[in-house]
Amino acid sequence: RLAGLLEAVVADPNQPISRIDLLAPEERREILFEWNDTARDLPQVTLPTLFEAQVERSPEAIALVFEERTLSYAELNAQANRLAHLLIGRGIGPENLVALALPRSAEMIIALLGILKAGAAYLPLDPDYPTERLTFMLRDAQTACVLTTARIAERLPESVARLLLDHPDTAGALAQSPETNPSDAERTQPLTPRNPAYVIYTSG
Repeated sequence: RLAGLLEAVVADPNQPISRIDLLAPEERREILFEWNDTARDLPQVTLPTLFEAQVERSPEAIALVFEERTLSYAELNAQANRLAHLLIGRGIGPENLVALALPRSAEMIIALLGILKAGAAYLPLDPDYPTERLTFMLRDAQTACVLTTARIAERLPESVARLLLDHPDTAGALAQSPETNPSDAERTQPLTPRNPAYVIYTSG
């Protein structure tokens, strides 16, 4: 390789070093094409379907660990299903956008999965963002509602519908919701892989 580099420099001393190719043609083909031949056929299914299949395979396996709290796949699925049914009961489903304004926690993951299982897309909001930024994103995205807590809700615009996950009424409604996987018959419309899953606002 060193000899090849020197020969290339001597042959054309005025060329930039960046234009000198140290790879042999067969090496370049191997690196760029053979090693990157990773295309695989993927099933055309939704994220909730994939998650529910994992629940069926290993319901007792640990799915979520946050600090001292641990949830199995079955437990996580059941809690997310309760929330999904609650959202569906409020008319929220595919093509709707639900904001998620929660601190990092097990509840945040449950809520995220519940939104997806209802068929809606989620919009993550950092509770530490300035109030003006949060207000802009909620109004610009035209969310159907925001899942949050009473403390964080104080910094959000009152015009946006909210579901306070730490409110006793919400806890009661969740306790009465079914733990079964939501079906397309229960959703506001069928969920397909073409429906949005999330929306992200970048720092720019």
